[in-house]
Amino acid sequence: MASTFSSRLKIELIGSGEQSNNWGNITNNNFSQSLEQSIAGVYTRDLSSQSSPYSLTSGNGPSAQTANEARQAAIVFSGHATDFIVQFPAVEKLYFLRNASTTKTITARLGGSGNTFVINPNRNVFLSTDATNWFEIQTQGSDWLTKTTTYTAFAGDKIFANTTGGAFTITLPATAAVGDEIRFIDLANTFDTANLTVGRNSHKIDGQTSDLVVATEGAGFALVYSGATFGWKLLEK
Repeated sequence: MASTFSSRLKIELIGSGEQSNNWGNITNNNFSQSLEQSIAGVYTRDLSSQSSPYSLTSGNGPSAQTANEARQAAIVFSGHATDFIVQFPAVEKLYFLRNASTTKTITARLGGSGNTFVINPNRNVFLSTDATNWFEIQTQGSDWLTKTTTYTAFAGDKIFANTTGGAFTITLPATAAVGDEIRFIDLANTFDTANLTVGRNSHKIDGQTSDLVVATEGAGFALVYSGATFGWKLLEK
């Protein structure tokens, strides 16, 4: 009986009577490559020379990380100059994923047309999949970003806004989910002379259909999305 391969991690399953005098090598390779990669492997996938959608490799048996990217425990995506779709095998698995871009999203898609999960820029996410759907276990927010000019924010952003060079607008995301949060701090204590405007992007802010103009020196505040009725609510005033 010929060897087969497990569906999730592509571990070689030696068939009866197969691989005579080679059991030890294959078993050691299964442990040292396949299992170690799936439990503790960290792999960086540079997307700069790839096209979207990009399908992660998922080769059979013990192999280098490049031959089975989908088996890795943690994957860092970098180098993409546009929002990017990455296709994952539609099998049950846990993943720790990082989007290293500071401006572009990664959409993790199961199979060719399955369920998707969007990873915002500069985010780490811990996900599980049952082969049909993604389930978010935890998302780590972004590092603090310094902005000195017009910017469209993502949920989870933490922004040092520096208006020393003049007033500007930070626009809220076009889509929002209940509980999304964005933080702002007046980095240079200049909001009183050069205001920060938070553009509502069709959502209400504190129940109002107008942009939020911040003119308080040294202001620090957060906005949390509450739903369509009241929109983004001020967490600190």
